[in-house]
Parts: sequence; C-alpha cells; structure tokens
Amino acid sequence: MNLTKKEQSLLKDLQNEEKICAEKYHKAAEAACDPALKQMFARLEKAEQNHYDTVTGMLAGETPTLKPGQSQNAKKAQPESQRAQVSRAEKKSDAYLLADVLATEKFVSGVYNTAVFEFSDPAARSALTAIQQQEQQHGKEIADYMTANGLYC
Repeated sequence: MNLTKKEQSLLKDLQNEEKICAEKYHKAAEAACDPALKQMFARLEKAEQNHYDTVTGMLAGETPTLKPGQSQNAKKAQPESQRAQVSRAEKKSDAYLLADVLATEKFVSGVYNTAVFEFSDPAARSALTAIQQQEQQHGKEIADYMTANGLYC
C-alpha cells in the first residue's frame, strides 16, 4: 500500500494515540478498585494494542483486512454494567478513571473520523472505519458502566 505524506502523518498520529490509549487502560486497570472494572480496562487495553498493531502495519505498507462490523477481539464484551461493590471513596476514584478514558475514546474516535475522509485506499478506509466503530463501542461500554453505577451525568 502506497501512502501519501498526509496519510503517513495521520497514521503516525493514530499510532501515538493508540499507544497512549493502551497505556492509559493499563494504568487504569492497575488503579481501579472494582474487580469488574479492572477486567474491562484490561480487555480494552488489549483492543487498543491491536489497533496500534494494525496502524503500525499500515505504516509499514501492509494492506489491512479489517472491515467495519468486524471485531479484532474474538471474545464479545461481558456486560460490565453491573453495580460495583466498592466503597464511596473507591467509586469516586473509579469515576475519575472512567471519565478520563471516556474523554480519550471520544477524542480518538474523532481522529479516526478525519483519517477516514483523508485516505484514498478503500481497504485502508475500511480498516480505519472498523477501528473507529470499535472505539465508539469502547466509549459505549464505559458510559454504560458509569450509568449503571450513578457516575454519568
């Protein structure tokens, strides 16, 4: 796959964002108080690492095969929208982590949106659209957890 300078620049930006996402989820999994939330963060870290690997492959000239509606994770997300069994202080700490990763997901989804419009290769556009949809699903999972636990305004 031949990339324009602009496409290369966008992929480098996405690569950096995915690295940050994976690191954030790793740290959030370590810091979370609710065991179900720790599991969700660890699972999302793996998904972000898969996104990073896909973008890195695209930068190396590999043609991606990921298509919209296709998940990179074979496992479907378990419903983490159950009530957390943690103290009020622990819930407040988890709320901070959730708000941070949700804001990050919103931002990253927007960066993918721009990239989709800028790429000319259909396979690249398709892969970027698929990743964007996965980022949106991550945001939904986070918001659902927050709503179920009275943490989403």
